[in-house]
Amino acid sequence: MTELGQSIYPTLGIPEAERQLEEAIRAGCRHLFTSLHLPEAHADDWREVCQLFTRANHAGMSVAADVSRESLKRFGASLDDLSPLAQTGIGQLRLDHGFTLEETVRIIRGGEHRFAFQINAGTTTRDEVEQLIAQGVDPEKLIAVHNFYPRPETGVSLAFYRRQNRMFRQFGLKTAGFIPAFREPRAPLFAGLPTVETHRRAPVALAAAELAAEGLTDLVYFGDPAPGEEAWTSARLAGGGIIPLQVQWLEPIPEKLRPLLADIHTCPRDEAEFVHRSAHSRSYVQERGLVQPPRNTFERPAGTVTIDNERYPRYAGELQVTRIDLAADERVNVLGRVVAEDLPLLQMIGPGTRFMFVSTFKGMSNKSPK
Repeated sequence: MTELGQSIYPTLGIPEAERQLEEAIRAGCRHLFTSLHLPEAHADDWREVCQLFTRANHAGMSVAADVSRESLKRFGASLDDLSPLAQTGIGQLRLDHGFTLEETVRIIRGGEHRFAFQINAGTTTRDEVEQLIAQGVDPEKLIAVHNFYPRPETGVSLAFYRRQNRMFRQFGLKTAGFIPAFREPRAPLFAGLPTVETHRRAPVALAAAELAAEGLTDLVYFGDPAPGEEAWTSARLAGGGIIPLQVQWLEPIPEKLRPLLADIHTCPRDEAEFVHRSAHSRSYVQERGLVQPPRNTFERPAGTVTIDNERYPRYAGELQVTRIDLAADERVNVLGRVVAEDLPLLQMIGPGTRFMFVSTFKGMSNKSPK
C-alpha cells in the first residue's frame, strides 16, 4: 500500500504552519516534506517552523527536507558535520542541488548521524545508482524522490516517471513522487506542485492512483500544503488500490440498497469491454430479495451507474458503471452518474480493481436527465 505525506513550508508563517500541521495530524499523516533552500524564506521563518518539526516527530511523523550547499551553511552544517540539523526534528535529507556523486557518498557514509537520505529520482541515472552501491551505500536505506514542478508545462511524463521507478526497483530502492492539492496551492505561482505534468489539474484520486499503479511508488506527497480532508480521503483510497468515484444520484436510493452502494466493489478478472461490473452485486441483491422493478431506464452515457432490474432474470441486481455510451434498455435501471471530473478515473479500473462510490445519500436530485 502506498503511503501518503504532506508538505509544509517556512513561508507560511507560524500560525498558518501550526494550523496545517494540526490538519495533517488529524488526517493521520506520517510523512512531512519541506525545502530548506526556498529563496523567499528567511532565517526567522526557519527557526519558527523547525520548532513544529519536533512536534511532528512526537505525533509520529518523519520529516524530510530538500537541502543544498547553501542551506547546510545556513544551519551551520557541512558535508562532514550534519549535527546542527539534528536539532531541527528533520530525519531525512534529500541531497540535491549541486552535490556531486562523490559528495553524496561522503555525506551518507560519513560521520555519526541518524539521518536517512533521499536522492533525486528524476535526474539520477542507472550508472550513478550502480556507483553509489559499489561505494558501499546500502540501497535499502535510500529513497528516490522525484521533483515537483511549480511552473506549468514543465512536469515529467507519466511514462518517464514509471520508467525511472522501475529502474530504482531493480536496485531495491523505495520511491516517492508528488501530486498537487487544489484547496490552497502554494505561492508564488499557485499552479499546483505535481511531479507528472498531466496531474496538474487532474482529480487527486487519479493522480494518486497513477503514481501508485503497478506498485511503483512507496510514498506519495502532496506538494501543495493543506490538501484538506476530501483530498486526503481520495488519495488514501486510491493509494490503497480503491478507485473512489463521486456519483450524482438520479433520485433517492431505496434504503435497502444503500449498503450495497456504499460497499467496496471488485471488477471481475474477465473484464467487460463496455462496462465495469461489480462481482458480488447480483448475489447480494438476489439473496436478500432486493430485485428492483423497471425504473429510470434511460440512455447510459459513459460513467452511468446502473442496476439490472427484474426483467433481466439471471442478471437482476448486477451493478455496473458504463465505460462507453450505451442505449437505453428496459432491463437496466439508471441510478446515477459519475461526476464529470471523475470520468478519467474509469480508465484506472481493470481486472480485479476495487472501486467504490464516494457520496452521501442526501441532497440527491429527483430530476430525470434531458
